[in-house]
Amino acid sequence: MRSNLSDFKVLDVKTSQRREVIDYGVKMVGGPLEWAETKGAGIKVGVIDTGVALNHPDLKTRVKDYVNFTSSERKNVLDDNGHGTHVAGIVAAERNNLGVVGVAPEADLYIAKAFDKEGYAEFDAIAKSIQWMMERDVDVINMSFSAQTADQGYQQIISQAYNQGITLVCAAGNRGDGESADANTIGYPAKFDQTIAVTAVDMNKRRADFSSVGTEAEIAAAGKDVYSCYLDSKYATLSGTSMATPIITGAVALLQAKGVARYKRRLTPEEIRLLLHVYAEDLGTVGRDRKYGFGLFSFGRINKSDYVSRSTPVNMSIAHRNAAVRRNIGMEMMIAAALLIL
Repeated sequence: MRSNLSDFKVLDVKTSQRREVIDYGVKMVGGPLEWAETKGAGIKVGVIDTGVALNHPDLKTRVKDYVNFTSSERKNVLDDNGHGTHVAGIVAAERNNLGVVGVAPEADLYIAKAFDKEGYAEFDAIAKSIQWMMERDVDVINMSFSAQTADQGYQQIISQAYNQGITLVCAAGNRGDGESADANTIGYPAKFDQTIAVTAVDMNKRRADFSSVGTEAEIAAAGKDVYSCYLDSKYATLSGTSMATPIITGAVALLQAKGVARYKRRLTPEEIRLLLHVYAEDLGTVGRDRKYGFGLFSFGRINKSDYVSRSTPVNMSIAHRNAAVRRNIGMEMMIAAALLIL
């Protein structure tokens, strides 16, 4: 049983990025509005992928531990594909006055290389990666990959991580909307009940044509033309639900950091899910639907203009800082409500 990276597309590569920018996907999710309170410091984020460019200037201080399950060279997580580095950058590229900024730029990254150069992984490598992350007690795991089938062993390892309190964020897949109105093109592990299936939208909050659909669709984020870190200290624009997934993973890291700061404990996966749902901007048909799930998650763009500029300078204006304070107050009430409900 093999998983793959769902035919993500590399659209453009830049050799350098001198001015630090916030990509539209990070802006759309409202990450900068939370940075006045937290940037995700102390939160452990697991990324199962093709490895990472350890010396990338935006990532080299964010990676705290790593392992390779594609060969016997356990400490060789060289990314020879680019996908893993791009995903890691979306989650936690740091603020360092150059390059890009991730959704949670102070979160700690735990990298497991389970996918080869061609973007394929055997289940055994994925299972070992999840187990390794469980042993390190990560808070959230990003899984930007998909398979059309899954066996009992896959279900068991996912359940174990979930029962340990780890939030599991997964790409819905890039198989489009199928040939019939009721087609379900979402793959595993996104299809499991314990995971959060992330679909992709474009800059105008419209469903990306490649984004899979199905009843398991839970939350949407930017996944088309997303700019992040790449190989050889470069930067690239990629498209796929693989890119939308780490945006939600970064948002989960911020939610967990707020939960720890205010409630002195990690929020449960179900508490995280409730917060994602109530902070989602409903798109498509009213209520949860097969394309967007509960809608586009955002800390602060609900009822704002549909258009989001591609990138903005990282410095926050006074108005943005004030907005962040207002949103933080609202988030505190929302988390309290979530804990009360649950």
